[in-house]
Amino acid sequence: MNFPDKIKNLLLKINNAPNNLIILYLAFGFLFILLNFYFTYSYINKFPSIVDQENRIILKNLGFNFNQILENLQKGEGLKANYFDTDYYVSRMPLIPLTLSFLYNNISENFYIILFLKNIFFFTLIFILLCNFKKDYKVLFVFFSLVVFFYNPHNLITSLSFNFEEGILNYLIIIFFLLYLSDIKIKYFLISIVISLIFFLKSSMVFFITAVSLFFLIDGYRKYKFYYLPILFLIISNIVWGTYAYHKTGYFAAGIKLVSFNSYVLNHAYDEKFTSIYPRLSPDTLSPRIDSKLPDTIKRNEWVINKFYFDESINYLRNNPKDVFLGILKKFQVVFFYIYKDSQWLDKNGNLKQEIRFSNFPNKIFFMIYLIMIIGSFLKNRDKRSIFFIISTIMYFFPYFVAFIYSRHCTSFYMIATFYILNECYNKNILSFLKKK
Repeated sequence: MNFPDKIKNLLLKINNAPNNLIILYLAFGFLFILLNFYFTYSYINKFPSIVDQENRIILKNLGFNFNQILENLQKGEGLKANYFDTDYYVSRMPLIPLTLSFLYNNISENFYIILFLKNIFFFTLIFILLCNFKKDYKVLFVFFSLVVFFYNPHNLITSLSFNFEEGILNYLIIIFFLLYLSDIKIKYFLISIVISLIFFLKSSMVFFITAVSLFFLIDGYRKYKFYYLPILFLIISNIVWGTYAYHKTGYFAAGIKLVSFNSYVLNHAYDEKFTSIYPRLSPDTLSPRIDSKLPDTIKRNEWVINKFYFDESINYLRNNPKDVFLGILKKFQVVFFYIYKDSQWLDKNGNLKQEIRFSNFPNKIFFMIYLIMIIGSFLKNRDKRSIFFIISTIMYFFPYFVAFIYSRHCTSFYMIATFYILNECYNKNILSFLKKK
């Protein structure tokens, strides 16, 4: 028996083993748990202040502007933070702080357990959705799908985390596209739930979820059951958040003005120093400069400050179009060509060692292949699925190109791109070893 036949027979044995999907879940689940444990251990070693001596998470030391909100939630003061001696009630969307607070207060304070519960929950959902695909040799399809989702270290580490929004967003984006490609009867209802979760997770995703909701509304009119639910859930979600914002601040937050801290963050990309540090350094290195722009005489109101920084960015755009265009070119470079670690910090001596992130190579190659495939399919067939993927991709990346983008922001679509290639290859019988003769 030659080597290809041995491989084929091995795959057939795996696929046809009794209780194969259960065994696959247990095997991958065990591996996922080990990786989650190793990530948590490494994270604690790198940032020891995140936990106490008993590995209980210290909420006030969690970074990325969630620490103040989490601390105030524990005090019963709601989603409050304080910047520029001003109380902010809508500085961030609430899903991460509320979820983390719920786990902390009701399940466990242990950092290991919190991350374990978050990651095994989403892993299980993804596994169940993959099992619902109608494929020949389903076990092998599920196996290779899980591999393409989690083989890449950078994608995996970003997904396992909890301090970045991508630690939940990556999973939700995967679940969203799996639902879209599936034949589940209630998929529009489930997609609507995912859209609401994305809405409450990250404000910049409003472009993406609005675009796909409108696509479902137009494409599904009189053809699909519950086609209107995504846009309905999105509207209801915005009403709920807007009502909360109005109650706390007197301003109904909606559309592109969902949070009051975005313009401050945006202004980092519209500063004369931005192109000199991007993408090597974190934009937070510019924060002292951005802070100093705020006049002492300005009214201490979160929406007034938000408008000030928005106007500053617009003025910079008008007066420095070439510099802004250079920044856009660098953002394209990050998505397609930049191979080094990005968003770094200088060491104590003011130096930065530029290291290659090898995970970038397959990510960017697969993403470019994905783009060629969806554009080629559209040009050839004018099919609605290609249109959907093109719209989704554009509107996902749009806000990042307006502000700034780093590799962690791309990881969700890098994973979707790789899965798309696998799924299309399988459907077109290119992966013939998975198909019955």
